[in-house]
Amino acid sequence: MTQIFNIKNGQIVFETDKIRISDNSKKNNLIMLISAGIWTIFGTLSVMRYFKTGDQFLLWTGLFIGIGHFVFFILSLFRSNQNEILFNYIKSIKIKQRFGNKFLDIRLKNNRLRRVIGVENSVELKDYIKSNIENKINYAI
Repeated sequence: MTQIFNIKNGQIVFETDKIRISDNSKKNNLIMLISAGIWTIFGTLSVMRYFKTGDQFLLWTGLFIGIGHFVFFILSLFRSNQNEILFNYIKSIKIKQRFGNKFLDIRLKNNRLRRVIGVENSVELKDYIKSNIENKINYAI
């Protein structure tokens, strides 16, 4: 039995043994990696300019920008972009909400996170997960 839930830029399809997700996760992750890398380089160059000029503003803003975006860069490496996930590979699945954005977090057994952004009907999805999916995940563990 398949169950389809719509998201902002695609859909989630729950099948009997797997989850199929169609969204633009690969593009978003690539954009995040590239922008975090560029901002990390900018922060590093700003700190290097501090050594040349001695301006404290360059040091502190460069450190703040460089370290902050380097953390985002590292965290984005622990994200997954799989379109098909078998229930055997899922460790946990939860619906979360931050700042009014609802998303589905699927934690895989290799400790990677597959985040689905823009869940439209979160109450119905949460009920479906509790009644159908959690039993399959707990049984697979």
